[in-house]
Amino acid sequence: MKLSGTRAALASTATAVLLVGLAAPSASADWDTSLGGLWYYSETGVAQAHQTATGAGVTIALLDSPVNLDVPTLAGADIRTQPDYVCPDEGTAFPGTSSGEEAEHGTAMAELLVGNGAEVGGFPSSQGVAPDATILSYVTVINDRGCTGRVDESIRAAVAAGADIISMSFSGAFTEDNGEAIAEALRAGVVIVNAMPNDPPSELGWPATANGIVTVEAHDINSEILENPVVSPLLTVVSPGTEIVRTGWEGGAWNAQWLSSGTSEATAFTSGALALVKSAYPEATGNQLIQSLIRTTGGTAHEPARSDDTGFGLISVPALMATDPTTFEDVNPLIRDDPDAVPSAAQIDGTGENPTDPEPGATAEGSDTDGPSSLVPVIVGVAGVLVLLLIVGLIIGATRGKRKNQPIPGPPGQQPYPPPGQQPYPPPGQQAGPAQTPPRQPPPTQHGGM
Repeated sequence: MKLSGTRAALASTATAVLLVGLAAPSASADWDTSLGGLWYYSETGVAQAHQTATGAGVTIALLDSPVNLDVPTLAGADIRTQPDYVCPDEGTAFPGTSSGEEAEHGTAMAELLVGNGAEVGGFPSSQGVAPDATILSYVTVINDRGCTGRVDESIRAAVAAGADIISMSFSGAFTEDNGEAIAEALRAGVVIVNAMPNDPPSELGWPATANGIVTVEAHDINSEILENPVVSPLLTVVSPGTEIVRTGWEGGAWNAQWLSSGTSEATAFTSGALALVKSAYPEATGNQLIQSLIRTTGGTAHEPARSDDTGFGLISVPALMATDPTTFEDVNPLIRDDPDAVPSAAQIDGTGENPTDPEPGATAEGSDTDGPSSLVPVIVGVAGVLVLLLIVGLIIGATRGKRKNQPIPGPPGQQPYPPPGQQPYPPPGQQAGPAQTPPRQPPPTQHGGM
C-alpha cells in the first residue's frame, strides 16, 4: 500500500536522536475509524484478546517525550510520571508532564498502550493495546534536546521500579554507558523494545543495534511493510504501525485527531502485545516472552526463521495469546555471540570482565603471603639458633609488616558494583564516554492533505 502524500512530505531528517512517529492528515467526516485509525485494534485480534487479558499486573516503561495526562483518552490510565528534571549539560528543563506541543509523541505512544478510546472531536480515538497496564513515563527528549546519560538513567530507574517491558521509539547517538545499562536490564529479565528508523540510514544506529533487544518495523492494514523500510539482520518483527489514530495538538489545544505512521507506533503496539501475554501468563520470563514472539509470527506456532526484510515475521496477537510462553526455554534468542556486539553476551549474562578483580600478581586479602603471619614458621625454625640469625629474622619481619599496610585488592569474585545505596553509575552529566549530541524531533506536524 502506498501511503498518502504526507508520508513523503514528512520524511524525517537524520538527527542525533529522533522520535520516529510520522504525522498524517487529520480525521474527516468520511473517515471510517473502524478500519482506518483503529484497525490495529479491531483487525488484529487485540479486541478479542481483551476478553482474556488487558495488561493488568504488567509494568511498561515508556522512554519518550513528555505525556499530557489531561487528554480524554488517558483518563483513568495508570501512568506514573517522574519529577521535573534539569539537564546538567546545559540547563535544559525536562518536565515530567506537559500540555504543550512537545508532548505529542509521548502522548500518542501512551494512548496506543493504555488509551481508553474516548471521543475527540466527535470521533473515537486511540484504544490501548494493554489498557490496564501500568506506565512508567521517563522523559528522555524534549523538543529538540536530549541529555547525556538520560536514557541510561531512565533504563536503570525502570528496572529498579519493576518494569517488565521498556518501550523506546527513538534512535540516537551511542554513549559508552548505554551498553552497560541495557545489559543490566536484560540480565534482570526486562524486555526492551525499540523502533527501527523510519528510513534506511547509511549505518544502523543506536539503540537499534543493541544486543538482545526486540527491534520493530511497521506494516499497514494490508500487511504491507512501511514504505522504504529498513532491511537488516537485526530486525526482529514487523507490527501494525501505519495510519494509527491519535490525539493531536492544534492551535494551542488538544482537540484534533491525526493519523500517524511509523515504527514508533509499531514499537508501542509490540510492547502492548507483549504486556497482554505477560498478563495472561504471569509466570513467563522476559526471555520466554521473546521466544513466544518470534515463534508465533504469521499466526501459527513454528520454529523461528528470519529474513532481513521482515525479521522473524509479522506479529500475531491471536497466536501469542494462544501459546503458553512458559513452555519455551528461558533464554534470550536475540543475544548475538559477536565480539563486536554491544552489550556483549558476557556483559548480559554477568560473566564479563570484572573491573574489581585483582591485578595480575596481586594477592587478595586472606591469601596474603607477605604479612606478619608468614613469619611464624620462620620464627619457629630459628628458635634456639644463634642470636644473630634471630635478629636478622626480626628485621625481615618488620620490613614485611610495613608492606601489609599497603592497599590490597578485594577478594576474587567481588561484584563490580558500589555498596548498597550508592548509584551504580556516575551522577547526571558525569557519564564516561563520548558526549551525546542533542536530539531533534521530526519536522512540525503537517495538517490537511499536504
